[in-house]
Amino acid sequence: MLSLVAVLGMGIVAVPVSWAVLRQAEAERGEATPDAAVNVYVLKMSSGEELGLSRVLAPSRHDELLRQWRQYRGEMERAKVPSKLETVGPIDVEDQGDDRAKVTVDVHPIWWNGQTSLSGTEHAWRFETRRDAGGWRVWAADLPSWCGVHVRADACR
Repeated sequence: MLSLVAVLGMGIVAVPVSWAVLRQAEAERGEATPDAAVNVYVLKMSSGEELGLSRVLAPSRHDELLRQWRQYRGEMERAKVPSKLETVGPIDVEDQGDDRAKVTVDVHPIWWNGQTSLSGTEHAWRFETRRDAGGWRVWAADLPSWCGVHVRADACR
């Protein structure tokens, strides 16, 4: 009877552990396309939420890209953070061959104040993406300065 309880107990533990391992593997995958990886990056920048960002950053450059993302988000927070960032028009994907693509997307901030909204000017955000065994990920991000480009420089003081 004790062995049955132990086996039964191990079975109960094994299901959640295997589920957790599967979910972790899914969370570490890149995206199916270069533009999807860039879209996740922009959405995470818009929300300020890091959860889920790591899966679209190239593993070999993860720490550098995360530091860059945090610095840029910090610039946004020095000024009045927009209600959201929005992509404008189609995302341009230029295949470079060898599982590499350059991605350009126009982004503009939007601020809401009650019934009124203010939309900033769109500026090109440029990315280099690469595909590995897990999918497409951001390899490099060339973003225009937040302070002085997306918002007036004096708004960041």
